[in-house]
Amino acid sequence: MLKKILLALFLHSIILISCSRESWKPENTVLGYIEYYDILHYDHANNTDVYLYNLDQQIIQQTTTNRKGEYEFNNITNGEYYIYAYRESDLTNIKYDGFTYDFIVDGYTVVIDTLTLNIKLNWNGFRK
Repeated sequence: MLKKILLALFLHSIILISCSRESWKPENTVLGYIEYYDILHYDHANNTDVYLYNLDQQIIQQTTTNRKGEYEFNNITNGEYYIYAYRESDLTNIKYDGFTYDFIVDGYTVVIDTLTLNIKLNWNGFRK
């Protein structure tokens, strides 16, 4: 019986060491959809550049929407973020962009409300 208890304590300590706070990071997912209105029609914002920023205005990840206007960021650690998206029109030389509200990632998949892009007036990559 004593051997079983010692073995259990030994295995428990190995598990704790391998899952220490320093090495373990949550791997969250952020999902969303982007749309835009281009002169005469509404469409999915396919092939749109999408950036995940932290609140220090640093780009954490970048991706491109699929043909349905969907995007996904994976392996996101807990924190506060926002999305910036940018696309050029298929019909004109107009450019579109938009930001989401700040959101918190804390151990779950985060689904962002639909982001509708507006005509881009001035882009510097940061919110004002």
